[in-house]
Amino acid sequence: SAIADLSGRSGLSFFDQVRRATGLDDLDFQTSEEGLTTLRVGKYIRDNVYSSIEADDRGSSKVSINLDINSRLKAKGTVDNEGNTSLGVFFERDY
Repeated sequence: SAIADLSGRSGLSFFDQVRRATGLDDLDFQTSEEGLTTLRVGKYIRDNVYSSIEADDRGSSKVSINLDINSRLKAKGTVDNEGNTSLGVFFERDY
């Protein structure tokens, strides 16, 4: 399946179909080594603003928003269901 996806020979996968039907830009399921399952969904609100929601099977969840200020400067804010928040400004440069 992965080879078919990379070669462009496969049709739309189940997740591609769900993303298209819901209008989401990102839909991701992850499983940790401990068996914890996490679902993340995300959407570009504008070209430079991306928001995501993440929830796991333990009941933890968080909402993040990413803002591309310019090509090198990014801001990110996160809040979780326990009231923890974070805010950061990041400088990125490709070498």
